Amino acid sequence: MPEKDSKDSFYYLNAYQDGITPGQKMTIQHNISFNDWRAGPHIAPLVTLTSAEVTQRKEASITLEKELYAQLKKLAAAWDEQAAQTMLLERALEYLHTPEVEHTSNEWKQDKNGIWEISNRTYKMRYKISYEKAADVYLVSWGIIYNAPKQPDSNYRNYWGDSIYVARQDKKKYPSMEAAQHYIQGRFDLYCHLFREISPPVPNECRRMFSINGYLAAGYTLAPPDKEEPNKKAVDDLLACLDDADAAVSPAEKPKAHISEKKAERKKSVPVR
Repeated sequence: MPEKDSKDSFYYLNAYQDGITPGQKMTIQHNISFNDWRAGPHIAPLVTLTSAEVTQRKEASITLEKELYAQLKKLAAAWDEQAAQTMLLERALEYLHTPEVEHTSNEWKQDKNGIWEISNRTYKMRYKISYEKAADVYLVSWGIIYNAPKQPDSNYRNYWGDSIYVARQDKKKYPSMEAAQHYIQGRFDLYCHLFREISPPVPNECRRMFSINGYLAAGYTLAPPDKEEPNKKAVDDLLACLDDADAAVSPAEKPKAHISEKKAERKKSVPVR
């Protein structure tokens, strides 16, 4: 049979969509069409045969064609497995190349726009107090977000639907700087426990946010799961089975109260202007 690209070929071949993107896609799409300009010498010996003989040859050719197709499918399946390995290796490299998040090491710092920030590898709190002369009020805006590592996809738009905010308030009005500062200090006191470690444990519900390609980013740990509260109905049913005498505790068995002394932890304060 003449080669498809020779001047004697009796068919045209369209294979322009063939290609490979390692780890993503392989395309093999061939379309052939009849070239009646050059088919004469090739069809001449066939038209001298009977219809039954040509039909028999056609069916045999189809059988061989399907066998070749089955072989190609096996090769394609082998490519599927190998391409998946390539993809996995690429994702592992993305994980290893993920940059460390920027943070202030749990210290308050002010940027050039007057915004104060305290942050670590997991959380970031920012606030700004501005004076609105027309209304003679101080506006307070603040928020705490998860300081999650950057995802490999530069077009990442939080596609899991997870909220990056822990809490926030925008343009809350106060009559004086002292009142505004007092409010911010109260907000920080409420969330100061988030800024005691450089790498606080990640809440379980935020695991995907802190994962790179399905694996928790390096250096992070997950917070232990919340303890499940006992089934109230089951407890009530058990208590209902006890007599008053069973439930009572003798004076000798009553536990003694222990007073433990705890060194008071020094609390950070928000910086005062």
